[in-house]
Amino acid sequence: MKVIVETDGEASAAAVSQALAAHPGVAQVTGPQAGQSNPDLRAYDVRLAVNPYAMEALRLIPELRDSVRRALASSGGGEDAEARVRIAGLTAELYDTKQVNERDIRVVFPLIIALIGTLLIVYLRSLTAALYLIATVVLSYLSALGLGWLVLHHLLGMDAIQGTIVLCAFVFLAALGEDYNIFVISSIWDKSRRLPLREAVKEGVGETGGVITSAGLILAGTFAVLTTMPIQMLMQIGVIVALGVLLDTFLVRPFLVPALTLLLGRRAFWPGRRQLRV
Repeated sequence: MKVIVETDGEASAAAVSQALAAHPGVAQVTGPQAGQSNPDLRAYDVRLAVNPYAMEALRLIPELRDSVRRALASSGGGEDAEARVRIAGLTAELYDTKQVNERDIRVVFPLIIALIGTLLIVYLRSLTAALYLIATVVLSYLSALGLGWLVLHHLLGMDAIQGTIVLCAFVFLAALGEDYNIFVISSIWDKSRRLPLREAVKEGVGETGGVITSAGLILAGTFAVLTTMPIQMLMQIGVIVALGVLLDTFLVRPFLVPALTLLLGRRAFWPGRRQLRV
Protein backbone atom coordinates (compact mmCIF):
# COMPACT_ATOMS: atom_id res chain seq x y z
CA MET A 1 0.00 0.00 0.00
CA LYS A 2 1.26 3.48 -0.82
CA VAL A 3 0.56 6.64 1.19
CA ILE A 4 1.13 9.87 -0.71
CA VAL A 5 1.34 13.07 1.32
CA GLU A 6 1.97 16.68 0.38
CA THR A 7 4.37 17.67 3.16
CA ASP A 8 5.98 20.98 4.19
CA GLY A 9 9.62 20.01 4.11
CA GLU A 10 11.82 17.44 5.81
CA ALA A 11 10.44 17.92 9.32
CA SER A 12 6.91 17.34 8.13
CA ALA A 13 7.95 14.31 6.06
CA ALA A 14 9.76 12.80 9.05
CA ALA A 15 6.72 13.35 11.30
CA VAL A 16 4.48 11.54 8.81
CA SER A 17 6.93 8.65 8.58
CA GLN A 18 7.04 8.31 12.38
CA ALA A 19 3.24 8.48 12.64
CA LEU A 20 2.81 5.70 10.09
CA ALA A 21 5.46 3.49 11.69
CA ALA A 22 3.94 3.99 15.15
CA HIS A 23 0.51 2.72 14.11
CA PRO A 24 -0.10 -0.79 15.51
CA GLY A 25 -1.56 -1.97 12.19
CA VAL A 26 1.62 -1.16 10.25
CA ALA A 27 4.50 -3.64 10.05
CA GLN A 28 6.96 -1.61 7.98
CA VAL A 29 7.29 1.82 6.37
CA THR A 30 9.70 2.48 3.50
CA GLY A 31 10.51 5.93 2.21
CA PRO A 32 9.63 8.68 1.82
CA GLN A 33 10.34 9.07 -1.87
CA ALA A 34 10.15 12.64 -3.13
CA GLY A 35 8.23 13.56 -6.24
CA GLN A 36 10.19 14.58 -9.33
CA SER A 37 8.17 17.70 -10.16
CA ASN A 38 7.16 18.51 -6.56
CA PRO A 39 9.77 17.61 -3.90
CA ASP A 40 7.24 18.20 -1.11
CA LEU A 41 5.08 15.37 -2.46
CA ARG A 42 6.27 12.28 -0.57
CA ALA A 43 5.33 8.64 -1.19
CA TYR A 44 5.56 6.05 1.61
CA ASP A 45 5.42 2.30 1.00
CA VAL A 46 3.45 0.79 3.88
CA ARG A 47 3.27 -2.92 4.66
CA LEU A 48 0.38 -3.80 6.93
CA ALA A 49 0.66 -6.15 9.90
CA VAL A 50 -2.65 -7.83 8.95
CA ASN A 51 -4.09 -9.52 5.88
CA PRO A 52 -4.49 -6.68 3.35
CA TYR A 53 -7.74 -8.22 2.07
CA ALA A 54 -9.38 -8.59 5.49
CA MET A 55 -11.98 -6.27 7.00
CA GLU A 56 -9.46 -5.41 9.69
CA ALA A 57 -7.17 -3.97 7.02
CA LEU A 58 -10.00 -1.91 5.50
CA ARG A 59 -10.69 -0.36 8.89
CA LEU A 60 -7.07 0.81 9.00
CA ILE A 61 -7.50 3.15 6.01
CA PRO A 62 -9.33 5.98 7.86
CA GLU A 63 -7.09 5.44 10.90
CA LEU A 64 -3.94 5.92 8.82
CA ARG A 65 -5.42 9.04 7.24
CA ASP A 66 -6.12 10.48 10.69
CA SER A 67 -2.60 9.63 11.87
CA VAL A 68 -1.07 11.43 8.91
CA ARG A 69 -3.29 14.49 9.39
CA ARG A 70 -2.32 14.73 13.04
CA ALA A 71 1.34 14.43 12.07
CA LEU A 72 0.95 17.25 9.54
CA ALA A 73 -0.80 19.41 12.14
CA SER A 74 1.87 18.77 14.78
CA SER A 75 4.61 19.80 12.34
CA GLY A 76 2.83 23.03 11.48
CA GLY A 77 1.30 21.89 8.20
CA GLY A 78 -2.26 21.09 9.16
CA GLU A 79 -3.90 23.46 6.68
CA ASP A 80 -6.05 21.60 4.14
CA ALA A 81 -4.79 18.29 5.54
CA GLU A 82 -7.87 16.53 4.16
CA ALA A 83 -6.77 17.24 0.58
CA ARG A 84 -3.09 16.51 1.18
CA VAL A 85 -3.32 12.82 2.04
CA ARG A 86 -3.87 10.08 -0.55
CA ILE A 87 -3.77 6.32 -0.02
CA ALA A 88 -3.36 3.96 -2.98
CA GLY A 89 -3.21 0.21 -3.36
CA LEU A 90 -5.60 -2.73 -3.39
CA THR A 91 -6.60 -2.33 0.26
CA ALA A 92 -7.54 1.31 -0.33
CA GLU A 93 -9.50 0.31 -3.46
CA LEU A 94 -11.42 -2.29 -1.47
CA TYR A 95 -12.16 0.29 1.21
CA ASP A 96 -13.48 2.78 -1.37
CA THR A 97 -15.60 0.06 -2.98
CA LYS A 98 -17.03 -0.84 0.40
CA GLN A 99 -17.92 2.79 1.10
CA VAL A 100 -19.64 3.15 -2.28
CA ASN A 101 -21.57 -0.09 -1.80
CA GLU A 102 -22.77 0.96 1.65
CA ARG A 103 -23.88 4.33 0.30
CA ASP A 104 -25.73 2.64 -2.58
CA ILE A 105 -27.48 0.28 -0.17
CA ARG A 106 -28.65 3.18 2.00
CA VAL A 107 -30.07 4.94 -1.06
CA VAL A 108 -31.21 2.18 -3.42
CA PHE A 109 -32.88 -0.17 -0.91
CA PRO A 110 -35.39 2.41 0.39
CA LEU A 111 -35.92 3.79 -3.12
CA ILE A 112 -36.81 0.38 -4.57
CA ILE A 113 -39.09 -0.43 -1.65
CA ALA A 114 -40.84 2.94 -1.99
CA LEU A 115 -41.34 2.51 -5.75
CA ILE A 116 -42.66 -1.03 -5.41
CA GLY A 117 -44.92 0.02 -2.53
CA THR A 118 -46.34 2.88 -4.57
CA LEU A 119 -47.08 0.60 -7.52
CA LEU A 120 -48.76 -1.96 -5.25
CA ILE A 121 -50.94 0.67 -3.58
CA VAL A 122 -52.01 2.11 -6.93
CA TYR A 123 -52.70 -1.31 -8.45
CA LEU A 124 -54.30 -3.07 -5.48
CA ARG A 125 -55.77 0.00 -3.74
CA SER A 126 -54.79 -1.59 -0.45
CA LEU A 127 -52.19 -0.22 1.93
CA THR A 128 -52.23 -3.38 4.05
CA ALA A 129 -51.58 -5.67 1.08
CA ALA A 130 -48.72 -3.48 -0.12
CA LEU A 131 -47.07 -3.65 3.30
CA TYR A 132 -47.25 -7.41 3.79
CA LEU A 133 -46.31 -8.18 0.18
CA ILE A 134 -43.20 -6.00 0.49
CA ALA A 135 -42.41 -7.66 3.83
CA THR A 136 -42.55 -11.13 2.24
CA VAL A 137 -40.11 -10.07 -0.48
CA VAL A 138 -37.66 -8.59 2.02
CA LEU A 139 -37.91 -11.75 4.15
CA SER A 140 -37.31 -13.92 1.08
CA TYR A 141 -34.30 -11.83 0.11
CA LEU A 142 -32.73 -12.03 3.56
CA SER A 143 -33.35 -15.78 3.66
CA ALA A 144 -31.75 -16.21 0.23
CA LEU A 145 -28.76 -14.14 1.33
CA GLY A 146 -28.28 -16.24 4.46
CA LEU A 147 -28.81 -19.56 2.70
CA GLY A 148 -26.57 -18.44 -0.15
CA TRP A 149 -23.80 -17.61 2.33
CA LEU A 150 -24.05 -21.10 3.82
CA VAL A 151 -23.73 -22.67 0.38
CA LEU A 152 -20.93 -20.37 -0.77
CA HIS A 153 -18.93 -20.63 2.44
CA HIS A 154 -19.42 -24.22 3.56
CA LEU A 155 -19.89 -25.99 0.22
CA LEU A 156 -17.89 -23.85 -2.21
CA GLY A 157 -15.23 -22.67 0.24
CA MET A 158 -15.59 -18.91 -0.30
CA ASP A 159 -14.54 -16.62 2.53
CA ALA A 160 -16.80 -13.64 1.73
CA ILE A 161 -19.58 -12.35 -0.48
CA GLN A 162 -18.61 -9.44 -2.71
CA GLY A 163 -20.25 -6.19 -1.66
CA THR A 164 -21.98 -5.53 -4.98
CA ILE A 165 -23.77 -8.90 -4.76
CA VAL A 166 -25.89 -7.68 -1.84
CA LEU A 167 -27.33 -4.83 -3.91
CA CYS A 168 -27.64 -6.72 -7.22
CA ALA A 169 -29.39 -9.67 -5.59
CA PHE A 170 -31.88 -7.34 -3.89
CA VAL A 171 -32.75 -5.62 -7.17
CA PHE A 172 -33.34 -8.96 -8.91
CA LEU A 173 -35.26 -10.63 -6.10
CA ALA A 174 -37.39 -7.59 -5.23
CA ALA A 175 -38.56 -7.26 -8.83
CA LEU A 176 -39.13 -10.98 -9.38
CA GLY A 177 -40.73 -11.56 -5.99
CA GLU A 178 -43.25 -8.76 -6.35
CA ASP A 179 -44.04 -9.90 -9.86
CA TYR A 180 -45.03 -13.34 -8.54
CA ASN A 181 -46.89 -11.81 -5.59
CA ILE A 182 -48.92 -9.48 -7.79
CA PHE A 183 -49.85 -12.39 -10.06
CA VAL A 184 -51.12 -14.46 -7.12
CA ILE A 185 -52.86 -11.70 -5.21
CA SER A 186 -54.55 -10.37 -8.34
CA SER A 187 -56.14 -13.76 -8.92
CA ILE A 188 -57.25 -13.94 -5.27
CA TRP A 189 -58.61 -10.38 -5.44
CA ASP A 190 -60.61 -11.18 -8.57
CA LYS A 191 -62.13 -14.39 -7.22
CA SER A 192 -63.00 -12.84 -3.87
CA ARG A 193 -65.64 -10.75 -5.65
CA ARG A 194 -67.87 -13.82 -5.97
CA LEU A 195 -66.43 -16.33 -3.49
CA PRO A 196 -65.69 -16.41 0.24
CA LEU A 197 -62.08 -15.43 0.91
CA ARG A 198 -60.93 -18.95 1.80
CA GLU A 199 -62.30 -20.34 -1.46
CA ALA A 200 -60.88 -17.39 -3.39
CA VAL A 201 -57.40 -18.04 -1.97
CA LYS A 202 -57.66 -21.74 -2.77
CA GLU A 203 -58.71 -21.16 -6.37
CA GLY A 204 -56.33 -18.24 -6.88
CA VAL A 205 -53.29 -20.20 -5.74
CA GLY A 206 -54.35 -23.20 -7.77
CA GLU A 207 -54.92 -21.15 -10.90
CA THR A 208 -51.53 -19.41 -10.80
CA GLY A 209 -49.52 -22.29 -9.34
CA GLY A 210 -48.54 -24.00 -12.59
CA VAL A 211 -47.46 -20.80 -14.36
CA ILE A 212 -45.43 -19.46 -11.45
CA THR A 213 -43.82 -22.81 -10.68
CA SER A 214 -42.76 -23.28 -14.30
CA ALA A 215 -41.45 -19.72 -14.56
CA GLY A 216 -39.64 -20.01 -11.23
CA LEU A 217 -37.92 -23.27 -12.16
CA ILE A 218 -36.80 -21.90 -15.53
CA LEU A 219 -35.53 -18.66 -13.99
CA ALA A 220 -33.77 -20.44 -11.12
CA GLY A 221 -32.13 -22.80 -13.60
CA THR A 222 -30.98 -19.85 -15.70
CA PHE A 223 -29.28 -18.20 -12.74
CA ALA A 224 -27.92 -21.54 -11.51
CA VAL A 225 -25.99 -21.86 -14.78
CA LEU A 226 -23.90 -18.89 -13.58
CA THR A 227 -22.45 -21.14 -10.84
CA THR A 228 -20.46 -22.95 -13.53
CA MET A 229 -18.68 -19.74 -14.53
CA PRO A 230 -15.06 -19.24 -13.40
CA ILE A 231 -15.82 -15.64 -12.36
CA GLN A 232 -16.50 -15.53 -8.61
CA MET A 233 -18.96 -12.62 -8.75
CA LEU A 234 -21.17 -14.39 -11.31
CA MET A 235 -21.03 -17.60 -9.31
CA GLN A 236 -22.12 -15.82 -6.13
CA ILE A 237 -25.02 -13.93 -7.70
CA GLY A 238 -26.11 -17.11 -9.48
CA VAL A 239 -26.32 -19.06 -6.21
CA ILE A 240 -28.09 -16.34 -4.21
CA VAL A 241 -30.63 -15.34 -6.88
CA ALA A 242 -31.40 -18.95 -7.80
CA LEU A 243 -32.08 -19.76 -4.14
CA GLY A 244 -34.19 -16.62 -3.77
CA VAL A 245 -36.31 -17.50 -6.80
CA LEU A 246 -36.87 -21.02 -5.47
CA LEU A 247 -37.91 -19.64 -2.08
CA ASP A 248 -40.38 -17.28 -3.76
CA THR A 249 -41.71 -20.02 -5.99
CA PHE A 250 -42.18 -22.81 -3.45
CA LEU A 251 -42.61 -21.05 -0.09
CA VAL A 252 -43.60 -17.40 -0.37
CA ARG A 253 -46.06 -17.64 -3.25
CA PRO A 254 -47.95 -20.85 -2.36
CA PHE A 255 -47.84 -20.62 1.46
CA LEU A 256 -46.80 -17.32 3.03
CA VAL A 257 -48.80 -14.84 0.93
CA PRO A 258 -52.06 -16.89 0.99
CA ALA A 259 -51.67 -17.52 4.73
CA LEU A 260 -51.21 -13.84 5.51
CA THR A 261 -54.19 -12.94 3.32
CA LEU A 262 -56.41 -15.40 5.19
CA LEU A 263 -55.15 -14.30 8.60
CA LEU A 264 -55.79 -10.64 7.85
CA GLY A 265 -59.21 -11.27 6.31
CA ARG A 266 -61.00 -8.00 5.53
CA ARG A 267 -58.01 -6.04 6.76
CA ALA A 268 -55.98 -7.41 3.83
CA PHE A 269 -58.10 -5.21 1.52
CA TRP A 270 -57.92 -2.03 3.63
CA PRO A 271 -58.74 0.70 2.75
CA GLY A 272 -60.00 -0.34 -0.69
CA ARG A 273 -62.68 -2.99 -0.66
CA ARG A 274 -64.66 -3.08 2.55
CA GLN A 275 -67.38 -5.56 1.49
CA LEU A 276 -65.88 -9.01 1.57
CA ARG A 277 -67.16 -12.48 2.34
CA VAL A 278 -64.78 -14.15 4.76
